[in-house]
Amino acid sequence: MKIVWELFTDVWHLARKYEFRKLTDAEWEQFKARGEELLVKYRKHGSDVEMLYRDIFRAVQAYYDRSVE
Repeated sequence: MKIVWELFTDVWHLARKYEFRKLTDAEWEQFKARGEELLVKYRKHGSDVEMLYRDIFRAVQAYYDRSVE
């Protein structure tokens, strides 16, 4: 369960870093790059953890995508 807690807090910290606002192109690229770094981290813990990370990160990405409109 510790890894799930880490996953949630890592994604939360990433989302919080950008303050839930419209991102510049440079910020968006940084956001995605950090997301990829986290994917590598969670991939090491097996396919279930990787899939959970992907789903949560996709949801956060979608929020930022919608906030651009």
